[in-house]
Amino acid sequence: MHFPNHVLVSPLNWGLGHASRCVPVIRHFLKQGSKVSIASDGDALQLLKDEFPELDVLELNSSNVTYSTFGFFFYLKLILQGFGLQKRALKDEKLVEAFVKKHKVDLIVADHRFGTFSENVKSVIICHQLQFKAGLFSYSSSHFNAKSLNRFSEVWVPDTDSSPNLSGVLSQYHKVKVPVKTIGILSRFSKLEHEEYMDYLAVISGPEPLRTHFEKKLIQVFSNLKSKTCVIVRGVYEQEELKDLPHLRFYNHLNSEELNSLVCRTKVVICRSGYSSVMDMACLGKKVFFVPTPHQGEQEYLSERLEHMKIAPFSSQENFKTRDLENLKFYSGFNSEEMHQFPLPGFLPTLEG
Repeated sequence: MHFPNHVLVSPLNWGLGHASRCVPVIRHFLKQGSKVSIASDGDALQLLKDEFPELDVLELNSSNVTYSTFGFFFYLKLILQGFGLQKRALKDEKLVEAFVKKHKVDLIVADHRFGTFSENVKSVIICHQLQFKAGLFSYSSSHFNAKSLNRFSEVWVPDTDSSPNLSGVLSQYHKVKVPVKTIGILSRFSKLEHEEYMDYLAVISGPEPLRTHFEKKLIQVFSNLKSKTCVIVRGVYEQEELKDLPHLRFYNHLNSEELNSLVCRTKVVICRSGYSSVMDMACLGKKVFFVPTPHQGEQEYLSERLEHMKIAPFSSQENFKTRDLENLKFYSGFNSEEMHQFPLPGFLPTLEG
């Protein structure tokens, strides 16, 4: 058995989570001597280009989406945009097929990007969400998702093999017929022994306009914490920088090493309960306060589950207030020793074969 010669790694451009969790996958293949190329668009592509400036790049069609801020229309708007994403995925397949043939790619690793697929080489997809929590649209969206996943050779679920796992029921769905393999926690971060001198760090990501709404809410909350040291990482690339306040510092974005260090120097992290953020905080064993993206069923499910497990509290974005942070003393935070990271020993034969 041997590692593939040339791997194409391709995350969906939906916030920065899909791209950030591809970082350890790319590092692993490079460490084994494989050639790696990246394919994506927008901020997701920019994140990977910043991390791996030496790698070849295939720019794909835009997969960026926008959210409605109103419940029913939130899902309806996503579904309507889904038709556009399907068309762009078909265009991406042609670009990918040409790239595969020209550059002799022998493995494709897509992260929830259905258009990064080839019938001529092994194509696998990283996905933690085999079924959807989407209200009235749960069945239809899960059915469509399973149909798309079943085109791939395998589904790689980024999760620990310990019990309880992180993804819960999200990673279980009977209509996914191809092999589903748990690969370990995917995080670009590693635990560093730093003194925790920063009180609160807020890390923002995700589509607009909800990213901006969250940023405004955080500034409002932090304005009442003048005796604390606070930082906001805004998760934007091409915006004017905000002016620092005496107790509050802003960063538009940080690379993995910088953000890793900052998180490890912070007592409490405030962030969305997107699955990639959950994996990052679990890997580092952090105390976290989650604020799920409004109306996004996956994040609401994860935050409710982690609160029930007494790991981390959460609040809705609308009702999030400074005093909510006092609830952190009743929660354990994550235990990093229980979180087995990628690649799990039992998964190595899949990578090598």
